Amino acid sequence: MRWLAMGTMAMMVAACGRGDADYSRIDVPEKEAEAQAAIEQAAAQNGAATVARTGVPIARSTPTAARDRAFPTEFLGYWGAGDNDCELANTAATGRINIDADTIRFYEGRARVQRMDRRSPQELAVDLRFSGQGQGFEAREIYRLDAGGTALIRTSPTATQRYRRC
Repeated sequence: MRWLAMGTMAMMVAACGRGDADYSRIDVPEKEAEAQAAIEQAAAQNGAATVARTGVPIARSTPTAARDRAFPTEFLGYWGAGDNDCELANTAATGRINIDADTIRFYEGRARVQRMDRRSPQELAVDLRFSGQGQGFEAREIYRLDAGGTALIRTSPTATQRYRRC
């Protein structure tokens, strides 16, 4: 009996030790492999934190004039300079801005994107046309995401302002 058990065990070890078995290889369906490759590529290009927050682009869109002037998704939304600026019910929030597609809305004015240069995934150089209170002018500003996308640094020709995501 003892010899029979040892013989059976030897056959099992021999079967497991065949040279054609590759236990480190896992077959993954093609679609899942493509999705994983897209995730890894997006993380390499934009950073893992950005990809975790914004997701992976499904397909590359063809460039158009409108898309060239649109803020990337990571920059969109409400940003507040002060403590009370993020309270949306606060109609006197002078330090709140809203970035939406190709427009930035300020307390008493707005700016439309005329041209945008993406310097990096976290930094944009933007030519803006400002309007409000009967006045208009153009200026180039730099918008940079900081602190993992929770802070926005806006640098204009006259000042630098730090905002937090609302």
